[in-house]
Amino acid sequence: MHHQTPELSIIVPVLNEASELPALFETLSAQQGVRFELILCDGGSGDGTPELAAELAPKLRFPVRVTIAPRGRGCQMNAGAALAAGESLLFLHADSRFSDRTALYRAISAFRDRLQRFPGRAAGRFALCFRRSDNSPSLAYFFYEAKARLNRADCIRGDQGFVISREFFQRLGGFDTSLPFYEDVRLVLSIEKQGAWLLLPAEISTSARRFEAEGLCRRQIVNAIIVNAAVIGWTEFFAALPGLYRCHDETGRLRLRPLLEGIRSLLAAHDRAWRRTFWRATGRHVASNTWQLFFWLDVRRTFRAGQGPGEVEPRLLSVFERRLAWLFRSLPAAFVTAGIVRVWFRLLRSRCGRSGH
Repeated sequence: MHHQTPELSIIVPVLNEASELPALFETLSAQQGVRFELILCDGGSGDGTPELAAELAPKLRFPVRVTIAPRGRGCQMNAGAALAAGESLLFLHADSRFSDRTALYRAISAFRDRLQRFPGRAAGRFALCFRRSDNSPSLAYFFYEAKARLNRADCIRGDQGFVISREFFQRLGGFDTSLPFYEDVRLVLSIEKQGAWLLLPAEISTSARRFEAEGLCRRQIVNAIIVNAAVIGWTEFFAALPGLYRCHDETGRLRLRPLLEGIRSLLAAHDRAWRRTFWRATGRHVASNTWQLFFWLDVRRTFRAGQGPGEVEPRLLSVFERRLAWLFRSLPAAFVTAGIVRVWFRLLRSRCGRSGH
């Protein structure tokens, strides 16, 4: 089987993921109906990840290749894509799992059908669910699982797995490596501008280990700050971020205080006119995300009814889009939202200052 040209090249960036490899190989070995290869792109692991992959590879029914690349998911995945033999690429995370043995088969079949209607201009992603250490019902995780199913570029992330034709990926120029993170967000936006996104008829699960270790709310706050900086083009923030991002203690819990104080210092270094422009742009971005409050109400109704994240009927979201979205795109909304965000930022700094976190 290994000598046949694969239908699909699965590309996984790894960095110290030796503990994840056995389960990753197991979930892929269980897949039926698709001929694929696996390319592991190592960014300089120190835990024996490449060696373990080489040891386990001969026992697998699909070919495995390991390549060494500069650290950074974007660089690593670009290196893997350059080696791919399949016409279709699947960018996957090391902690991704499939519970259904036909997940890849159904996904690739749907993807090919879409390409017949949109030749070379489509990409797919899986419905997402989280694997948690605590399996009790959680509205917060349910919300993120439901949001990942929306056909909105700002809801699509790399942990859903990206399926894209090799030709389209090359035309897009691959992953943008100008920043060491959020390469998935930038590719998502590029695909939206030039093609279409498809929600594949299969589910993928990802580990909630990072959220559980760092704190879900704290991680989402940091993510929101980083996305806002990217959207408004605050490049100075990203240059300073490596020094500001000392937010972990020994338990892995995020400490927000260093980041918030760093942002305060960066803003204070600019004149008043620059800061007004910054807060206005931030207000415009945050106001444009007001739709999430309405969708959260839709999600809460579904959650309380005991239904699944794929069964959310976006009734209130539809009302918002039809009747209110224009209002939150207005300049007054940007001003009001900017004021609210400034107050929130000061209160958060104060709270973190008192707690030391």
